[in-house]
Amino acid sequence: MPAAEAYGFVGLGSQGAEIVRLCAVGGVRPTVFDLRADRVEQVRSSGVTVAPTLADLGRHATVVSVCVFADDDVRAVVAGPGGLLETMRHGGLIVVHSTCSPEVCVELATRARERGLALVDAPVSNGIRDARGRALTVMVGGGQPELRRCTPVFDLFAHTVLHIGEVGSAQLVKLLNNAVFLAHRGAAVEALREAVRLGLDPDRVRVALRTCSAAASPLPPGDQPLGVPGSGPSLPALAALLTKDLTLLDTALAAADGNAGRLGGLAREALATLLDLDRRAPDVRTGPAGTCPGHSAGAEVPA
Repeated sequence: MPAAEAYGFVGLGSQGAEIVRLCAVGGVRPTVFDLRADRVEQVRSSGVTVAPTLADLGRHATVVSVCVFADDDVRAVVAGPGGLLETMRHGGLIVVHSTCSPEVCVELATRARERGLALVDAPVSNGIRDARGRALTVMVGGGQPELRRCTPVFDLFAHTVLHIGEVGSAQLVKLLNNAVFLAHRGAAVEALREAVRLGLDPDRVRVALRTCSAAASPLPPGDQPLGVPGSGPSLPALAALLTKDLTLLDTALAAADGNAGRLGGLAREALATLLDLDRRAPDVRTGPAGTCPGHSAGAEVPA
């Protein structure tokens, strides 16, 4: 951080505490605040300064990150009595790491501007830990000047920083990400359940799925079309192969206990979505190459 900046951090849950630790390792020891004393104690050994109240933190800091649970918590920290809008000095910057409503971020950014402050939304998501111990992606909604001001501290704990667009836009991307995450996790859970029904060792199945095409990124790299899994057969040809394989799975599950189960249906629904996309917009693409530095594609085509 530039010497002129004083960094504050509010919210020391598991994600917030990890961010604070990485910042301290990188040489930035923020002033922190959390209502729970046990959370404060878990970061005290990092050499941070503990503010006795939120108002004290706001009066001291020029840049404050907020990493609390939900909309009401963000509102309380930013706009409540003794909150950041009341206590931060003119020119201060509020960074909302919480996953919350885009509308709340837009509203609070407007109120911040009225008080001579700035606010950006910068939700974070876990990813693969890099060699420096950084495991987060930060998505930012707000102006470029605010992003440049935040970048030195983001670089201490994030392996990837993406400027999405205006305030609130980063929250929308985070919500999409979480939906995709849950869809993949749910399919994986179904697969392990079906493995038990088929008399397989679920631990060995788990290892296999982590090293086969099931572990591949759901998005192709660079600007390849969404409906095409990288190299290999076209989507219609791939669909024929996969439909055959899904029929084989249904048969095996039905033979096990007379019930074809849910996994094949989930997979067919996803395949129908891809085929519909291919018919309506065959040139839809993932975006410019290099949009997400730090990520690599896994296996692309199921065999």
